[in-house]
Amino acid sequence: MSNSFFRLGLEEASKLVDEVNFAKGNGLVPVVVQDLATGQVLMQAFMDKEALLKTLTTGLMHYWSRSRGKLWLKGETSGHYQYVKEVYLDCDRDALLFKVVQVGVCCHEGFYTCFHNKVEAKVKEEVAKGPAILAEVFEVIKDRLRSPKPTSYVSSLASAGVNAVSRKVGEEALELVLAAKDNAKEEVVKEAADLLFHSLVLLAVLGVDLDEVFRELEARRRAGRLKEASGKPSPAPS
Repeated sequence: MSNSFFRLGLEEASKLVDEVNFAKGNGLVPVVVQDLATGQVLMQAFMDKEALLKTLTTGLMHYWSRSRGKLWLKGETSGHYQYVKEVYLDCDRDALLFKVVQVGVCCHEGFYTCFHNKVEAKVKEEVAKGPAILAEVFEVIKDRLRSPKPTSYVSSLASAGVNAVSRKVGEEALELVLAAKDNAKEEVVKEAADLLFHSLVLLAVLGVDLDEVFRELEARRRAGRLKEASGKPSPAPS
């Protein structure tokens, strides 16, 4: 091991140290340490000029401890040394990447890498609310028509043709009327949702865009307001 790791002579190492921009980090530069064989990131730390010079000339990773305020040799007490194999400067010359051979484990908690605390993202998908849900559902329906899925109800219904979809809309309309006749409010809500959903499927199968329906409703509302202003009765929503 001692004959195979990366080392520079004092003069060459000093020239490299002079290339590094320590001023940007108030005398320190961030250092990323990577396992040579696997590419796994082992740790991130900081170096001052002395730590970098010692690292380059000895072939063993040295760091500046911000908490202890002093230079330290990795593995000095644990025996878990890091042997330098490759050194990289970033494009701004204010950060360094070292590829090393790690002896034992890197983390003081006993893990091979310090980056062992995986953050699990709990993604919460936001669902549209209010009238916007119609547009969201309609987009899903159109996607099922463009890319049919064997397990998709919409794909299966649409594949049966316009007549089948129209019959389903008629069935849902009848069920809504019967629920309303029985004054079953919870059922009315469910049946109204079914009717709206299947109406959207029918629009998509016929190639009618939802915006066309919205524009028609807007036109009727404008006409209704005009008739209201003139004192004439109007079937448009008011």
